[in-house]
Amino acid sequence: MRVCLTCSRDGAIHSCCGKGHAGYAPSGSDIVCAAATVLLRTALQVLTEEYRSLIMVNAPEPGTLEFLVKDGIDDKSRLIYAADFLRAGFESLQNEFPKHIVFTEIIAE
Repeated sequence: MRVCLTCSRDGAIHSCCGKGHAGYAPSGSDIVCAAATVLLRTALQVLTEEYRSLIMVNAPEPGTLEFLVKDGIDDKSRLIYAADFLRAGFESLQNEFPKHIVFTEIIAE
């Protein structure tokens, strides 16, 4: 599974995308995929509840979830925390299951 987190220089999340299957175990019983899905869905749910129309979500096929935070949010504290949450979670997963999770972070200009 590949996960890419994009943040602004101030640490606020701009977007996140998770694609693919971790391949740790068969689909439906893969604990690595389950953990990654929980991280992505929890961050997305919290951001959507807070910012509603400023979050764009795309899930074009099974195994793909991506979301983008639109401009226009003044208080970025939740966006920074969401980025910290995702970074810590995916770095931990990648450290424990390096053959199954590839995590990258991009700092946008």
